[in-house]
Amino acid sequence: MGVRLRLVPILVAVALAGCASLPAAAPAAAGLPAADIDCNANARLTHQYTIAQLQQALAQMPADMRAYSDCPDVIRRQLLIQLGKLRVGDSGGGSGGSFLPVWLIVVLALLAAGASAFGVLALRRRASS
Repeated sequence: MGVRLRLVPILVAVALAGCASLPAAAPAAAGLPAADIDCNANARLTHQYTIAQLQQALAQMPADMRAYSDCPDVIRRQLLIQLGKLRVGDSGGGSGGSFLPVWLIVVLALLAAGASAFGVLALRRRASS
């Protein structure tokens, strides 16, 4: 019990020292285009940007922001809207989603599960007779 109590202040000191040496979680704003900063802070664009500003934001986006945020997709989508290649209500045809409605996917999954269950039952009856 006494050893545990002596370790607590040491562990707290190590944790605080480690946290003090870590860089800030938000990327440095110096040199980043305004659209990148806006998207990173809000997970969406809250201001209007020109086509040139959006292109610059995509070109100068840091690798960690490109890899770990939705900002490339958010900015690219806004750029396509402003270029007239995408309407506001369109999904953009990106990955994710399905061309089948959710209810149909559920029905197909239930039918497949039912067919599998009946197949197993038929095999058991056949094996027992």
